[in-house]
Amino acid sequence: MKKVVYIFLAVLLTGCLAKEYQGLDDGLYASINTNKGKILVELYFEDLPMTVSSFVSLAEGTNTSVSDSLRGNKYYNGIRFHRVVKNFVIQAGDKTETGRGGPGYIFGDEFPKNEKGDLKYSHDAPGILSMANPGKNANGSQFFITHKPIQYLDGKHSVFGKTIVNSVQMDSLKMKYTDETALTKAMDSLRMAVVNSIEQFDTILDIDFIKIGSKAKSFDAAEVFENELIKFKAAAKERRLNAQKEEEERYAKYLVDRDNYLKNNGFDTEEATSTGLKVKKLKRTKGKKVVEDKLVRSHFTLYTADGKKIQSTLDGGTPFVFRLDDASKPMIPGFKEGVLKLRDKEKALIYIPYSIGFGANKYGPFPAKSDLIFEIEILEIGK
Repeated sequence: MKKVVYIFLAVLLTGCLAKEYQGLDDGLYASINTNKGKILVELYFEDLPMTVSSFVSLAEGTNTSVSDSLRGNKYYNGIRFHRVVKNFVIQAGDKTETGRGGPGYIFGDEFPKNEKGDLKYSHDAPGILSMANPGKNANGSQFFITHKPIQYLDGKHSVFGKTIVNSVQMDSLKMKYTDETALTKAMDSLRMAVVNSIEQFDTILDIDFIKIGSKAKSFDAAEVFENELIKFKAAAKERRLNAQKEEEERYAKYLVDRDNYLKNNGFDTEEATSTGLKVKKLKRTKGKKVVEDKLVRSHFTLYTADGKKIQSTLDGGTPFVFRLDDASKPMIPGFKEGVLKLRDKEKALIYIPYSIGFGANKYGPFPAKSDLIFEIEILEIGK
């Protein structure tokens, strides 16, 4: 009798699913219903819980981290594909349609790896569902679906799903194609049919979710996202504190190395200007002075003030030609101040504090608060 009841319940539960989903494996699926038709995607909710729970809870209107004006609203209903690039991607999820809109929060990237340590999911096929973002750990509500493999996006955008065919379509294709290669090709064509038909400003009407199996059915997107966001924020705070500590240690060591380098190069006997700049002349002449409105040919080597070489014109052999008053090629204040103290054919070391260099923040190859040393030789001053 119990066996009969179990069979009856199984039939009853299966019957709750639309026919088009009854043959799908256990998992979480989304039917993105557009004005051009349905896009069915499998969601990788076990491997990317934060990404998938954000997507699902936004679509269901249960996300509690959204801006107040969005609370309780099914975020994706009526939203348009604001960015469609032929043979590249279709992108949606921005109510402002500017590429900068979002739900009022950001969350981190998720890049699950396999047992070999490689990325488990890749932008290696058409129909890949992935997060759009402006940079690392800055995901919101925008997503895209690929038209083709775009693997250079791997490790930059979180892949959290892929388009598939539904059960009815699969059964129909299996009846038509017996060759495995032909079947795969037909499946790929069909699962991409609506994606390929999407044009800019086509609309997402709504999104339905299909939960098959106990794991998918117990996936409470709003609760999962809330918990994952707490973990993300805690991890981000820890990363900031660690980075701050590492920077403090780096800068303390840098100051010691800087002071030693300056002393070893004779700067301790040179008088500083009001800006802190110092000039150590290695070769003196009675040539004409450098002036702002004359071309200057020079060779230089640039170091951070602890002696680390950044670049040198001597490596390529081409002199650096400049005019200090050229507004189209502005110089850092310290370089200008130092060079104006030199004459034709002179050679010098110029110490430039970061305050008249590239500033206190990290800039290109220069760490934060990088004082500079220019070793410069004036080859010629124009007429």
